[in-house]
Amino acid sequence: MNDSILAKVRPHAPAIAVLLVCMIVTIMASLFEQHHAEERAAMHASADATQFQRSLQQGIDAYLARNHSLAAHFSALDEAPGEAGVASFDAYMRSADGLRHNPGMSYLGYIRPTARTAPVTEAVPDPAFTYPYLYIFPHDARARSVASLDHATFPERWRALQQARDSGRSVVTPSHLPLAKVSRSPVVVLVTPIYDPKHPSSTVAERRLALRGYVFSIYYIGEMIDQVMGKEFHALFDLEVYDGEVRAENILYDGDRQAHALERDTGMPLAHRAGVDIGGRVWQLLFYAKPVYVQRYNSWIGAAILVFGFVMSAALAAGMLRWTRRSQARWNQRSAQLEFDTVFENHPAAVYSLDVERHILNTNAQALSEFKARKLDVIGRPFERFIVQDKQQAARARFEETLRGNAVSFNSAVADGDGVQVEISVIMIPVKAGRAVASVLAIVQNITAQKQREWRMQESRKMLQMVIDNIPQRVFWKDTNFAFLGCNKAVATDAGLAHPDEIIGRTDFELAWSENAHQYRQDDIETLRTGIAKVNYEEPQDRDDGSSSWLRTSKIPLTDMEGNTIALLGLYEDISERKKMENKLRELAHYDTLTGLTNRAFFLSLLERAVSNRRRRHAPLALMYFDIDHFKEINDSYGHDCGDTLLRAFARRVSDTVRDQDIFARLGGDEFALILDDVADVAVAASIGAKLVAAVRRPFRLGDRSVVVSTSIGIAFFEAGMGPDDLIRRADQAMYSAKRAGRDRYEVASSASAGQLIG
Repeated sequence: MNDSILAKVRPHAPAIAVLLVCMIVTIMASLFEQHHAEERAAMHASADATQFQRSLQQGIDAYLARNHSLAAHFSALDEAPGEAGVASFDAYMRSADGLRHNPGMSYLGYIRPTARTAPVTEAVPDPAFTYPYLYIFPHDARARSVASLDHATFPERWRALQQARDSGRSVVTPSHLPLAKVSRSPVVVLVTPIYDPKHPSSTVAERRLALRGYVFSIYYIGEMIDQVMGKEFHALFDLEVYDGEVRAENILYDGDRQAHALERDTGMPLAHRAGVDIGGRVWQLLFYAKPVYVQRYNSWIGAAILVFGFVMSAALAAGMLRWTRRSQARWNQRSAQLEFDTVFENHPAAVYSLDVERHILNTNAQALSEFKARKLDVIGRPFERFIVQDKQQAARARFEETLRGNAVSFNSAVADGDGVQVEISVIMIPVKAGRAVASVLAIVQNITAQKQREWRMQESRKMLQMVIDNIPQRVFWKDTNFAFLGCNKAVATDAGLAHPDEIIGRTDFELAWSENAHQYRQDDIETLRTGIAKVNYEEPQDRDDGSSSWLRTSKIPLTDMEGNTIALLGLYEDISERKKMENKLRELAHYDTLTGLTNRAFFLSLLERAVSNRRRRHAPLALMYFDIDHFKEINDSYGHDCGDTLLRAFARRVSDTVRDQDIFARLGGDEFALILDDVADVAVAASIGAKLVAAVRRPFRLGDRSVVVSTSIGIAFFEAGMGPDDLIRRADQAMYSAKRAGRDRYEVASSASAGQLIG
């Protein structure tokens, strides 16, 4: 059965094949005609929309020309127009039929800046001038209702007035409601500046001085577009106009009040999109074609092809169509290949073509020259063979990423024809045939010099940081906001930080020495303000852990090539040990090392000062001179160590007995002196002497033994004409008088003779 059917059909196979081919070709031709009709409709709609766009641009240019013409008229006047010219202006505009020739224009007029006569009591944009209109046409009731309004108080118009004044060009405002509030339809105002020709107006400053006023024209956006486009326009298109970007808040005009541009499914084809310039603003026009275009190009041709296609040379048409397509494809392929080969060979970088197996298919002359290779040695070899061994695996991984359809970039290194390692930057781009990657294009650049510069810069920075970290001084640098930009290790350690990088961005108030931060900030401010380095000054540093030190600091302002201060460099060193040594030397110079009392040299200077004060103030002054009785015997009997111990104990006991303001000193050996300042009379001095004698009588504990000693004291009062030496000599004589009298007592030298008062 089946064999018999095949036997019957086989002779007709060519006819069946031709019939099937004709049916397919006929359907394709019908569909092509339908598509072509749609394209013709779209082209027609685009051409019409372009013409309407040009009409709108021409209308806008006419508005600008009208403003410029009137501005030129006012500028040519000998002086700025005044109120007397209102009637003349109105007559001029009526004779010129100003609005009829400018469809869409509602008003045309002149704004004159008027100096304020009354003081300003509230915030206004321009305290010196108001901006009412002087002339307006037509001068109807609506215009008269806003005659006294200051245009500068309306933000959209004030910005346009300022921009026009400073730029010297016409400027249009954003859309806004009319001032008279008689309509909810938005308007725009076109403003053209007028300058006094007697004054220059090349710069912004000159234009501000030369300003006479402004020509302005007002347009209701909807009326302007409708009148410029004409009646036929609405039957053909729905127009949407946006001020700048296509956003809901920027819409100026929408023919059918349905914003197709803001919807995902517009339902209408976009026939044309363009921008028109109006006074420094760009209005985006979106033309959506109405069904009239599709209806216009619907025809009977598609049906005719279906009806007569099998009869009319379907085979010839099908063959011709296939031949045309094949010819065009071959031509496009040859052109594309020629363009690719030209770009490939003349590219300034080294370029390689690789197959999916990583083999090099081709390379340009720059690649051979850059890497000192011969084409014979490169073609057909795996590309990773030329990459240094430790980077081959990474290069293969990046190649595999490219085979997945992704462009990649990476750095690597190759050995050139001389065996020298070259640092390279590689970009791999997949070349697709359909969805599959057919080959890979590699663009390679030699970055060896760049890498060497980066390495030298890095080494230089490391060396500089090493130097800074190893110098004995602490070094830091701050920006002009007093935040740290960096420091060496010593500063980081002082700040309680583990690494110098941790200080970046911090201030003194956030570091271990925050207690001193206010003073440090004042020093920084003074240095940056004056631009003068503050060098080698001493300051304390108290840290949060309770430790403190003395620093010798220098702060230096750093400037750029133009002399602007850009940073602050600080250096300091810890001089705490030196300070301690200075204090120690000061103590050695002024105090006795055994007892801690004032030594002879310091005592003599203090006595001279006390005598000088006594001469100026006439205040009483007394001096006690005393020693330890039989001290030599104690030294001889118990040794010098025991004698030193007794001297220290003696000094402590006397210090505990005398007043705080009295100056007690050891002059040498067992000799001591006491300056009594502001002693009222002899009785007070005698009382102190008696207390000292009594205090010394108490036994002294020297190790495991108890020693009893006494003291002999001489007391002398300062008198007119005496010097320090005279006072010491008189007290010394009184002390020896006490010793001759039996020791363990005091003697007061009399003022009239050598006799003494014995206590």
